[in-house]
Amino acid sequence: MATGQHPGYDPYAFDGIQQSIDVIWEKQIKIVLNAGALNPRGLAKEVANLVRSRGYNLKIAYVSGDNLLEEVRKSLETTGQLPAHLDSSNDQVQLQAHSTDLLDTHKKPVVSANAYLGARAIVKGLEQGADIIICGRVADASPVIGAAWYWHSWNATDYDALAGALVAGHLIECSAYVTGSNFSGFTEFNTDLFLDLPFGIAEVAHDGTTVVTKHENTKGLVNAEVVKCQFLYELQGDIYLNSDVKAYTQNISIEDIGENRYAEFPKMLRLAAFI
Repeated sequence: MATGQHPGYDPYAFDGIQQSIDVIWEKQIKIVLNAGALNPRGLAKEVANLVRSRGYNLKIAYVSGDNLLEEVRKSLETTGQLPAHLDSSNDQVQLQAHSTDLLDTHKKPVVSANAYLGARAIVKGLEQGADIIICGRVADASPVIGAAWYWHSWNATDYDALAGALVAGHLIECSAYVTGSNFSGFTEFNTDLFLDLPFGIAEVAHDGTTVVTKHENTKGLVNAEVVKCQFLYELQGDIYLNSDVKAYTQNISIEDIGENRYAEFPKMLRLAAFI
């Protein structure tokens, strides 16, 4: 991007919007997309131009504020150090031997520094009438949390519901992982079932409980075992941290409720705002 050879956002995201913009307009679907990378404004402008060219009355917004490169560079100039590791103040956490190697900035220029934003700006944009929101760096589950938060008119202190949306976002954030591509038991099935997989769908209820499914007449598999594989993916303990809430995951229940439909019910979910 600095040399003018890259737009700074994911060009494939724009390709996807081009292919689906007619359906978005016809069905009035709200879109929240975390593909703006270092230039969410640039992608939003391209989408706005596309919408105008089709004559559609759609409002386009973008989320910024995640780029902290200048702040980090100033901190380095002033203190000679990057911000402390997340767990540096907790003496109960034993870091792996090489977990802080990247904090050694001697003769290594910092080329990017982006915060993982939460869902609040997404919610604000939707409340103000945005139809398509382009995000830069946000937490992986933030688009799902933001969409559910807006749809159900939750408050910022509806921690149980927000945590349910966090779990839902975690389950569908990795493309086709929740429909079979991260399933360790795939050898027990016909391998053709796991070719050309669809993305998962999360139906988030008002209380934060979720049904995960997929489109009919597509390949892949959604059952309790597949969902458990994705649920455990990237978790490093029984507390799942996020930019808006944190979820205590010990008592989450995962059950099959029908063919290619699974439900996640938090029997008890304690939440706290994560600042």
